[in-house]
Amino acid sequence: MERLESFGLPDSFPAYLMPAAGAQFVRDCVKGIGRADMTRMARDRGFMPSWKRLTHLGPGVYGLSLTIDRMGVPLMVRMSEPGKTQKPVTRPSEQPSLF
Repeated sequence: MERLESFGLPDSFPAYLMPAAGAQFVRDCVKGIGRADMTRMARDRGFMPSWKRLTHLGPGVYGLSLTIDRMGVPLMVRMSEPGKTQKPVTRPSEQPSLF
């Protein structure tokens, strides 16, 4: 099962446009959380999540679209399979703030 590695925003959606509820969602999704749990969290908040694999950005990268206060919020989510060989992580293990 794939697990969360990190979040990002596309160039077309600057961080200052992120609603506070979206920033809180990103903070609440801790590294290692599963896709099903992230989807459940988003649905519980009324964000209407939808996922799309972004193969042109490499393996394990997805677009997660949320609707927050009637605004479309595009997130890029990097997921990884536990136990698979990965490149060394050179950043802190906590999810860095995008905002």
